[in-house]
Amino acid sequence: MTTSELRSSYPVEFMRGLLVLAIIAGFFFSALNILLRPSKKLGLAGIGFATLAIILGGTGVNVDYDGDAPIHVGLDWLVLNVVLLSLVFVPLERLFPLRPEHGTFRAGWTTDGLYFIVSHVLVELLTFFTLLPATIVSQAWQADTMSAQVKSMPLIAQVLLIMLVADLTQYWVHRSFHRIGFAWPFHAIHHSSRAMDWLAGSRLHVVDIVVTRALILVPVLLFGFSEAALYIWLAIVAAQATFNHVNMRIRLGWLEQLLVTPRFHHWHHAVRPIDKNFAVHFPWIDRLFGTFYLPADAWPENVGIHNDPIPEEFGRQLLWPFHRKTR
Repeated sequence: MTTSELRSSYPVEFMRGLLVLAIIAGFFFSALNILLRPSKKLGLAGIGFATLAIILGGTGVNVDYDGDAPIHVGLDWLVLNVVLLSLVFVPLERLFPLRPEHGTFRAGWTTDGLYFIVSHVLVELLTFFTLLPATIVSQAWQADTMSAQVKSMPLIAQVLLIMLVADLTQYWVHRSFHRIGFAWPFHAIHHSSRAMDWLAGSRLHVVDIVVTRALILVPVLLFGFSEAALYIWLAIVAAQATFNHVNMRIRLGWLEQLLVTPRFHHWHHAVRPIDKNFAVHFPWIDRLFGTFYLPADAWPENVGIHNDPIPEEFGRQLLWPFHRKTR
């Protein structure tokens, strides 16, 4: 249930203590749910899961496996991200809201939450498919000389070059999802959210995730950047992707011309105009290709899709693109 990179770092007794607290919290909040909500289904389900955890051994389960599991489900990665991101962004969105009417539990938050959960617990499976094209290409083309030259560059130069290579690739992949008829329905899921906040960026169809990441990683991995540079870039991507969707009225002055910021990306999600601001890191890439749109001191009135035909439920959204082919 844990990621292989983090598993060896967990003290067993400390984790047992966390599990005790989790089971107690499960009972408490489930009972509170039953008392306060008209529908008792979630509360009863919570008590059922907490009871099942105790029946299966609770915190007394023997841990005697020293090897590495052949597969893993990243529940720890999910929990760490939920705790960290919510502690950072929920207070900020409450203090400096762009749309005060869109609270933490705004319409559609459960759907976005499910996307957040799925993308984190399926991290190993998604990683396999996203790395597959880059692995195949790298086996066919061994760019050892270029890799050695790239790795000899200072770390900061490598990170900036990764950002540039990734953003140029991502720009055209992203733009293609908007322009190609059979591809748009998969990306339209991301645009179907009618409220922007830190959680809205998680609303991504699995096909959109795999195709976009896979195509970006081909040139990134072929360059042969150092492992440290790749990890720093991945952290920047994750932070920027979350930050650019926040429900915060924030202005960053001249920095908005150099780096993608929330106001820039909110215009990408605007109902009107469409097909603007595709870049993830550098907005001047959109200037270069004629898709830049950032009116002074203005935010879009509405985000989403005009005459949106996309269902709101998570399961129906996963199936919807397969029987819709036009924009």
